[in-house]
Amino acid sequence: MIGVYLSGTGNTKHCVEKLVHLMDDTALCVPLEDAQIRSLLEKEGTIVLGYPTQFSNAPFMVRDFINKNDSLWKGKKLFIINTMGLFSGDGTGCTARLLKKHGAEILGGMQIKMPDSVCDSKLLKKSVEENIQIVKSADGRMKEAARQISPGRFVRYCSY
Repeated sequence: MIGVYLSGTGNTKHCVEKLVHLMDDTALCVPLEDAQIRSLLEKEGTIVLGYPTQFSNAPFMVRDFINKNDSLWKGKKLFIINTMGLFSGDGTGCTARLLKKHGAEILGGMQIKMPDSVCDSKLLKKSVEENIQIVKSADGRMKEAARQISPGRFVRYCSY
């Protein structure tokens, strides 16, 4: 198993690393931008892919990587995590459908609320204490997901 993430603020990195290491504390977690990412993914059968929601979808960089490496996904098993500040739209489902078109098997996915990284919305701003609680809640959800996944029952938190 390998964890792969796109994370500008550290929110998604935290979530992917937390979930992957709860299931396999020896598993590698790497950023999508890593120079060796393609060769690392070729060697793994199960991938946890994480990214922040942008406009109710995966960021262009994630979709572009998936499409440019279309042959890489055939036969791979993926669990998708997307992080959000308020609303995820169909960010996990969009990526799941794209990966399926390239031959991947989608094991499940989850959308995780994390402290917001958008700087221009007062609605999304929280106090430090509120952000700490958001992260604790996210950690609890990942712990429960890992508990359910560990025996091999991958959790579908969203529909595809």
